[in-house]
Amino acid sequence: MLARLNFLRIGILAAALGILVPGAASAHAMLHSSDPADGATLNTSPRALNLAFTEDCRVTALRLLDESGREHQVRREGGRASSSQVSATLAGPLRPGAYRVEWRAMGDDGHVMSGTVRFAVNAAR
Repeated sequence: MLARLNFLRIGILAAALGILVPGAASAHAMLHSSDPADGATLNTSPRALNLAFTEDCRVTALRLLDESGREHQVRREGGRASSSQVSATLAGPLRPGAYRVEWRAMGDDGHVMSGTVRFAVNAAR
């Protein structure tokens, strides 16, 4: 009877760990939204770039590139402190064309992630 009770306890513990561990392992910060939105076509140049993450993280790189790969200067607001919101202002208006924002961040758990947000600016009418 005692052996059966120990077997039952071990089974319950194993089941509990099986449920908890995958959830903890997948709890990483992810990009929730951006402004401009990924795939957006804008009629005018944005004044700022905004990234919103599902939880606090530290953005370690943020670059704005045009379709030829040329980098455009941006100034990050708020430094490099851990936050769920990151903003950067543009040095000047963007010409019509395709752009991409490349970012890299590290979550509070040490997980490194990266991504790209693409948008376009239309020619003035």
